[in-house]
Amino acid sequence: MDTVTQLVLSWTTLPKDQLQDSQIPNQLASKLEAQEIKLIQLVKALADSLTSEDDNTRSTGVQLLSLTVQATIKSSLDRQTTKTLVTFFTDKLGDNASMLYCVLALQSLVQSPTFGVGEGEEVARGLLSSITLSSHPQSTRYQIFTLLSTLLTDARPALLRLGPTFVKGYCDLVEGEKDPRNLMVSFGIVREILVGFEVDEFIANLFDITFCYFPITFVPPPDDPYGITSDELILALRECLAANSLLGPLALGLFLEKMQASSEKSKKQTLQALISCFPVYGGKVSGEWAPRFSEALLIEVFHATSDEMQDLALDCFQSLMATLYPDSPSPSPSSNETNEMDVDTPPTSVSNSKEIKGVAVKVVKNSLDELQEPDKSNAKPATRVLVALMGASNRLADYIISLTLPQLWTIYKNPDEVALRPSILLHLSTLLSSLSTPPARCPLSPPATYPTPTLTHADGKSPLEPVRDDLLSLLTSATRDPSTRIAGLASLVALIKVPSFLTPAEVAFGVSAINDVLSVADPGSNEDEYEAALEGLVGLAPLHPKQVEGSTLPLLFAKLPPSGKGVRKGSKEDAGYRRALEALAELCLHPSLFEILMLRVLARLEGVLEEEQEEGEREGRQTIYAHHLLATLISVLAVKTERGDDDLPKYLDKFVPRLCAAFLVPTTVEGGERRVVAMDERLLADAGKVLNKIVQRVDVERQSTFSYAMNAAFHEGKLDKLLGEQAKDVGTVNFSPLNPKASTTQQNTIVLFSAAILAMRPTTAVSASDLTGFLRHFLVRSTEVGNETQLVATVNLLGQTVNKRAQDLSEFLTKDVAEYWDSSVVGGKTDRVRRAALRSWAWIAKGLVVRSDQRGYDAVEKILQLFHDPVLGREAASTLGVIADEGDRIMSKENFAVIRLLYKQRFFAFLLPKLVQGHKSALGEDQLVYLVALSSVLVHIPKQIAITELPKLMPLLVTALDLPDANLRANVIDTLGVLAKEVSSQLELSVGNIALKVLRDVVENATVQGAVKLRLSSLAFLGLLPATVPYSTLHPHKATILRQLGQAIDDPRRDVRRAAVDCRSKWFLYSS
Repeated sequence: MDTVTQLVLSWTTLPKDQLQDSQIPNQLASKLEAQEIKLIQLVKALADSLTSEDDNTRSTGVQLLSLTVQATIKSSLDRQTTKTLVTFFTDKLGDNASMLYCVLALQSLVQSPTFGVGEGEEVARGLLSSITLSSHPQSTRYQIFTLLSTLLTDARPALLRLGPTFVKGYCDLVEGEKDPRNLMVSFGIVREILVGFEVDEFIANLFDITFCYFPITFVPPPDDPYGITSDELILALRECLAANSLLGPLALGLFLEKMQASSEKSKKQTLQALISCFPVYGGKVSGEWAPRFSEALLIEVFHATSDEMQDLALDCFQSLMATLYPDSPSPSPSSNETNEMDVDTPPTSVSNSKEIKGVAVKVVKNSLDELQEPDKSNAKPATRVLVALMGASNRLADYIISLTLPQLWTIYKNPDEVALRPSILLHLSTLLSSLSTPPARCPLSPPATYPTPTLTHADGKSPLEPVRDDLLSLLTSATRDPSTRIAGLASLVALIKVPSFLTPAEVAFGVSAINDVLSVADPGSNEDEYEAALEGLVGLAPLHPKQVEGSTLPLLFAKLPPSGKGVRKGSKEDAGYRRALEALAELCLHPSLFEILMLRVLARLEGVLEEEQEEGEREGRQTIYAHHLLATLISVLAVKTERGDDDLPKYLDKFVPRLCAAFLVPTTVEGGERRVVAMDERLLADAGKVLNKIVQRVDVERQSTFSYAMNAAFHEGKLDKLLGEQAKDVGTVNFSPLNPKASTTQQNTIVLFSAAILAMRPTTAVSASDLTGFLRHFLVRSTEVGNETQLVATVNLLGQTVNKRAQDLSEFLTKDVAEYWDSSVVGGKTDRVRRAALRSWAWIAKGLVVRSDQRGYDAVEKILQLFHDPVLGREAASTLGVIADEGDRIMSKENFAVIRLLYKQRFFAFLLPKLVQGHKSALGEDQLVYLVALSSVLVHIPKQIAITELPKLMPLLVTALDLPDANLRANVIDTLGVLAKEVSSQLELSVGNIALKVLRDVVENATVQGAVKLRLSSLAFLGLLPATVPYSTLHPHKATILRQLGQAIDDPRRDVRRAAVDCRSKWFLYSS
């Protein structure tokens, strides 16, 4: 017995349920590919099975042959073999018992390179003549649809040769299909037929098998394993309906009926379909229905049930008008020649001349009639209709402007209609805005399939040209009248934004009028006017930076005092310069404006930093002013960094040396007791943030050069390397900030060094030549620093460097850090040294944990061992929160930290069980330490872990509500709030006890540090309970809770009072 016969015999003896998983077809396929056997041998071995009168035997034989063909590499089949197999499987399509296996085999054969046109015709004829879809289950029908789709993709010439036979046969075959999975494939096939075949004779048949499903009402069942959504079906059907212009006469009347239906879902689908269909159906067909559609669309716009539906109706209006009134004639797809290009080409319009006739005239007249009363509710949708038409074509835009502006003008100039002027200006601003920025399309709308209008306003070609002077004069004068100021600003800004329309001088005149509003608006009574003027200038700054630079920036910079000495807190000058800085931060994002901001603010800052700090009443005024200047730069740099602006690197040379000099040079000047503003460590932190943002945006080569200069300055005292020309002002005192004997003011400047190094890429040279020596130095320094400022800078530097260069620090991490633990954390001479060493250790651990390095987890184990230390126990517990915290943004992608995916999940999976076990085994005060640790990390736990793991810790969370630290209790309450929102059933047994404990924190401890955060967290948690916990559970406590919340309403803090009012309202409505 040969191999083939043995394998066939083994196959026929297998139980039915094991056939699909058998490896026999793969073995046969391998032998066929290796030419060890021939296909004729397999057919002969299966002869009895293939011709058997028993359905089961016959289907088993066909299944083996089918699976073997599917497993065979297609290129190994020659032309004759493919032809023979195709004929065999096609002849078997009428055999219900084996039909599915034949279809699967044919799917594979169609993709073979030896599958020809003749075979394609044979398969298609067999499918259409031998199969009745309705008699087969869904899964089988799906495979038949898939085979047809494969034929369209890989054997299209064969189907094109069949032509009408295939189109008619397919329409008859698929009629009555209802399964959404099959319809998805069917819709794709129908679209291909409509686009690529001669369909004139059968357009009605194709329409019947598609439009019968419109609108789609399918809603997928919960947990649908197939993942078919109603949106996917809607889109597939829409693409069919918008595939051929011949569908227009059949579809538009039915679309109109569907649009007038009461169902919003049906109406929404109809509008979406029409947006796609109008340009395809063409102007001739659409024009016949245009009057009725325009009336229906006007009703939808003026009486919309929602803003979304109104937007959709306007987009549909625009599509219709773009089809009827294109700017240039486009060839219409002929009824007997439809191809892919035809679908994407807008058909011929009703009229292509400049003159506007027909339905648009009536629609525009209707809108203009509504605008006769510009203050009425219908005026706004009328304006939106005009804007939609203006976006349809340049011809319509010209026509509408020529009629609308004179009408609005007439009403505006009428002295009896002065009260209508603000409304008129608002409508005018809407019209003008559409000329610069096309109005946003409804997110539900399909992409536009018609050309976007390109109305030009240059060289006197604008439709606004006849009223240029009147517009500019009227709008600038409107900004001077309090009753029309805000509306006038909106219109003036919209006019200036019209591209290439106003000359530079006219733009400057308009900007000057806006500046006048900005300068005279009173911060108290005219806040809206000020905000409107500022918003307008912010919008104009990127378009007309020179005009803003020439007139607006000088106005704002003039409000910045040269010094903070004379500025009293709460004075008009104080409020003025703050508002000016806020305005500058919003305005100066454009590269040319940003450069002016950087240099002018730096000049102000240098003057303030050189001043001696005042004492007594005025102490801190200069520092606050300098802080506001630096905060402005930080704010703008953050926005530009987020936007990815590429103009920041140049400021490393242009700005950074002067900024560093302003803080470093004063520390080298002999001054005795003289203390200048630059010596305030809080300002150093601000300057560090500015420096950090700039260095982040510099390439690795320039970062390396800057790193060398920073190290030369801070390690060797060579300030000239860093400051360049600014080094000429350096005093006689040696600059050695890393020397413990240096002055405190010099040592504080390590903040700038740390901020710069944090922003370096891992490949940048961050130290001299010896990275380990660099870190050893700062490890020692961490226990010698003189204040919190220096310690924070040092530990950040240690953590970040270890994170980025851990692979190069094997000796440092195994030897130096281990010795540091024994000598400083455990064996430190003083409690202060031990605490400082613990913070350094925690940051080294953080740097390793973030990159999922096992050595980081070993370091955390060491911290857990300190929980029983009488001095460092609670501090070690709180330190775990530092490791988990991402809010400081030190270990961040912006600073090029190495952050592994899901590191937090791994960290908490490691930590939480240890805290639970430790709490169980601890006694007395030691248990409290574990609660402190848990409370410190709660706020940083990812939400998914909190939902799955924290219910197991519920007893610990309830106990932690008695911790003395207000901030820790707030963390616990915030976590309980997450659980109440997501898994409230886990709280039901203990929620009464929890609610009373949380209620205690609403009114008590008003003077304790962190009490405000605690009260807000408590109120937020209590406010969640009525919506998440059954009334019967908390009913006994309702009166007590309402009584206590009544006291919280009198809280001295406004945000607490507001939260208390919201919370009490929810509890008043809480009932069964």
